[in-house]
Amino acid sequence: MADTAQGARILIRGGRVYDHDGDVHQPATADLLVSAGRIERIAPSVDAPSGTEVIDAAGKLVVPGFVNAHYHSHDVLMKGMFEEQPFDIWTTYTGASAYGPRSHREVRIRTLIGAAEMLRNGITTVQDFLTVFPPDEAYVDTVLSAYDEAGIRVNFAIAARDRSQLDIAPLMAKDLPEAIRSRIFGGAGRTAKQELDFVAGQIKRLGMNPKPLITWALAPSAPQRCTPELLKGLAALSHEHKLPVFTHVYETRPQAAAARVQSVSLLDLLKDAGLLNERLNLVHGVWLSAGDIELLAQARARVVHNPISNLKLKSGAAPILDLHKAGVEIALGCDNYSCAETQNIFIAMRMLCLLPAITSPEPHPVSAALALRAATLTGARAVNMEGRIGALKEGMAADLMILDLNEPAFVPFNSAARQIVFSESGAAIDTVLVAGRPVVRGHKLLTVDEAKLAAEAAEISPAFRKEIEAQIKRTADLVAPLLEGNRAVWKTQLGIARYVGGPRDS
Repeated sequence: MADTAQGARILIRGGRVYDHDGDVHQPATADLLVSAGRIERIAPSVDAPSGTEVIDAAGKLVVPGFVNAHYHSHDVLMKGMFEEQPFDIWTTYTGASAYGPRSHREVRIRTLIGAAEMLRNGITTVQDFLTVFPPDEAYVDTVLSAYDEAGIRVNFAIAARDRSQLDIAPLMAKDLPEAIRSRIFGGAGRTAKQELDFVAGQIKRLGMNPKPLITWALAPSAPQRCTPELLKGLAALSHEHKLPVFTHVYETRPQAAAARVQSVSLLDLLKDAGLLNERLNLVHGVWLSAGDIELLAQARARVVHNPISNLKLKSGAAPILDLHKAGVEIALGCDNYSCAETQNIFIAMRMLCLLPAITSPEPHPVSAALALRAATLTGARAVNMEGRIGALKEGMAADLMILDLNEPAFVPFNSAARQIVFSESGAAIDTVLVAGRPVVRGHKLLTVDEAKLAAEAAEISPAFRKEIEAQIKRTADLVAPLLEGNRAVWKTQLGIARYVGGPRDS
């Protein structure tokens, strides 16, 4: 997609323009002029230059586009396939390598499905932490072309790992049958050099901006899934190209317990590799200790909070209040379809504000306005786009949404911030712009034929469901030992409580 908005001018007239630093409850009415993909002027009244398209925003609210700071597009077709599966069982069903090479048609369809839902829900930027399996540049090209077609801004990362065992493996019984043990403990995987060569090769081949709205990030799958050689190689790439880094850290109690029994700190692994710095984004961070949180604060690293997947996979409630108190910034993500089901930042913001109530009965500072900052400004910093997206300011990219204040969530209109976070779900979104280009209008996506896309998805999904059913059968003998392993995890005391009303550390 050539960015056709670059020469277009649009005047958004008479809407309430949300300002993070202004009145977040009753934003002032203003005109907003968009030119060459950026916000040229915001003022009480702006004259429309000749040839300017005018959008009447009277009775509407103009809000910065959201940043979905954690997502995996490889499993979009698994939407609605799983429930009541703890992390270590879920991952045996959903790993990309279990399904073999996919057709490029399927890859395009799944990428567009995710992008379409995000745009409809006001997400204008997404960080896609993608497992490319098998590692083939043609798959990368198919994904990036689909994103370009949809017109969403993307911070793209190829997941890297060179250790194949499940995270819970160090805590599993030693007398497991070999047929089970070999699949839990893994076999020979790709080498660090192979992983680094593929990632670095794609960056070199496609350049730092593969498409007008696409940039790079780096994605070591998790410290325990990478050798020091791989982590150090990715740190070198991050330093060379000033790229943000995303990695899953302490998502589950088994991960934290496995690190404890092996006398390993996952943050120390990142620090030793040169990754613990302001470009680092820890995904999940549910089982971070007080010491871990202090290290993150000192390094100015962020946490990407994924409340829905944390709950659906039974990982627990992340220490939001402790992170906030320490000064660790929190961005928001929607995670996989197979473990979160929807790409909706409205829900993530609501949970960011509400989940702290299960850890403390006291009033807390994680307000609706702070949640909106997490969904925009902090997300922008996470994807290395601070000052370019995340707010409605002159000179910044025109990534925004226009909400209809006549929709039920906003009637009566008492507080923009609170009603966006606690009342709205996306139904009020009328218009979405990315880089000044309208991609949603009148609640309709302009860049993708959604009816055709739904028909294509319906055509390929029955065969894919059969593949999932087959994988579930292939791994049926792993369920009982993995559940027993999860129960045995509680023998390792961590001194951290992330569940309410269940087993607790003494």
